[in-house]
Amino acid sequence: SRQTSDFDLSEDGTPLLEDGTETKKKTTPGITINKSQRQLYQVQTNKRSTESGTNLHPSYIKRKHLNQVMKSWQYPLHFIDFETIAPAVPYYTSTSPYDMVAFQFSHHIIKSQNNDGSLEVEHASEFLHTEQGSPNVSFLKALLNAIGSVETDGGTVFQWSPHESHVLRSMLSSPEVSSSLSSQEISALSAILKTGMVDLCKLATKYYYVDGSGGSSSIKRLLKSTLNASPQLKEIYGSPTYNSRNFDHFQWYQLDDSGCAKDPYDIISEINPNQHGSANVTEGGAACAAFHELQNNLDLDVHDRKSIENSLLRYCELDTLAMVMIFQAWLAMGQHIDQK
Repeated sequence: SRQTSDFDLSEDGTPLLEDGTETKKKTTPGITINKSQRQLYQVQTNKRSTESGTNLHPSYIKRKHLNQVMKSWQYPLHFIDFETIAPAVPYYTSTSPYDMVAFQFSHHIIKSQNNDGSLEVEHASEFLHTEQGSPNVSFLKALLNAIGSVETDGGTVFQWSPHESHVLRSMLSSPEVSSSLSSQEISALSAILKTGMVDLCKLATKYYYVDGSGGSSSIKRLLKSTLNASPQLKEIYGSPTYNSRNFDHFQWYQLDDSGCAKDPYDIISEINPNQHGSANVTEGGAACAAFHELQNNLDLDVHDRKSIENSLLRYCELDTLAMVMIFQAWLAMGQHIDQK
């Protein structure tokens, strides 16, 4: 059988059981989860699994300190992910070697939390450059149209790692962008950096551990493990109710042969493989390779080109949906943010 147990941490970092009692072994005091604590939790969870003969998926979370951070977030919540490439041999005459090329983004939004605590999750927008020529200006215009002005409209923008803020800062400082966007557009995009994107990876590293992740804060390592640890995610995604441009009545919570949640990135790898012979995109390196092929392989027929484009869109959408899922799991573990 498979059991799911949620754990909190006492103020000295000791795991608490569901009845509030502490485990015997102490860890180094602190308000964040450090490396040695993560190693301890891995040993403890493996030991419990071996002794009980069950497949446990406990999670440890610094509720108090994470909650303090989450209370500062304002709706609407924007979850974004960029796909970029910096080719040594420039694709476009207007660029130099290793210039940043942003060719894709995905954007999920949660506009508010309902009175019953449920969230209205929407894959609100996406961008994929499919034409010839540099995509950067079109990318930024589409991003601004998606998020709007955070200074006037409010909201909180989330990323997983600082990649998105680094890309946006780099693009806004480029001559190509400064000569192509209006001062109002540049100001509105700069405001996203000024107000600060929330790095969920950083928060996961500080405040969250879940068994099965190997102690990693990589979103691809955390997603499957969080699905296993969260009954709420099973309830939300355990039926074919997810709909977007790229997924129709899709069920994200599926079980593998061992009775555990399947990795959603494995699930999308099995969707409609294209006839060109290339695998579905399930990681960033493959996304770069797929875009490279779209830009440089003039022999691709219409069907294969569309298949590669669809694979890129599904992959990037899952990246932002994964952020949403982990956020939903944190909420269900006792976190709340104010409606502002």
